Amino acid sequence: MDQHIKNLVCSLKQGDKGAFDGIYELFHKKIFLFCRKYGLAESDAEEITQEVFVKLWLSRTMLDSEKNLNSYIYKISKNIIIDEFKKKIKLRATQEYQMSLIVPCNNVQEDMDYKDLKNMLDETLLDLPERRREVFELSRIKGLSHKEISDELGISTKTVENHLNLALHTFRDALQKTNVLSIVLALILLFN
Repeated sequence: MDQHIKNLVCSLKQGDKGAFDGIYELFHKKIFLFCRKYGLAESDAEEITQEVFVKLWLSRTMLDSEKNLNSYIYKISKNIIIDEFKKKIKLRATQEYQMSLIVPCNNVQEDMDYKDLKNMLDETLLDLPERRREVFELSRIKGLSHKEISDELGISTKTVENHLNLALHTFRDALQKTNVLSIVLALILLFN
């Protein structure tokens, strides 16, 4: 890494906004093009580029001027891009699932089983303690990561994991009271 970038990193660690602006000028266009290379729309690429620099600013005190800043910034970019793709996949799966609910069943018994199961799952969800239900909905319905839920609710990621595990355990217990076909349908509902 050249001396100019090392100096910028040292200044950035001290909270120097001018150093941050200098790093931004050096890397902004590169990161934007890196995002576009992954097929992201211009607006998404710009948003991710901004997020990269927000994360860089927030983690500035942990930077090491001896390590390659270029690699660090690209690693942040890649992780954000991967997270963005995961969100889009979850959103698409949720939308496809919701569309499948609109398509009527051909089999009356299947339709009744499905409605009974959906009612049972809805009741089980409503019976969960408020925080557990909130964590479950953010994870399984909105598709947020444990870290995003943790940040949004102001709780630790371990607490998020515990709430999800307990919620899934509650659903499993409720499902054990139903037949095998219902269990399969419920698993599809829970994990899509």
